[in-house]
Amino acid sequence: MTQKHPANDNQTSFLTKMKVWIEYAGAVHALSRLDDNALGQIGIKRSEIHTFVKSWNDNHTTDAA
Repeated sequence: MTQKHPANDNQTSFLTKMKVWIEYAGAVHALSRLDDNALGQIGIKRSEIHTFVKSWNDNHTTDAA
């Protein structure tokens, strides 16, 4: 006879946070590889990359929910 284990909400939360972090880190990495001219063309400065990615991610996560 097999036992049923209750759903683990902590695991889901952890996996969701991990996915968000991986997407954030990937976006920061991709933007960091651009030169200053290319960043300027999309309207951000190198020092704004982390803030830009975080705000973009926050806006799109809210829209998807």
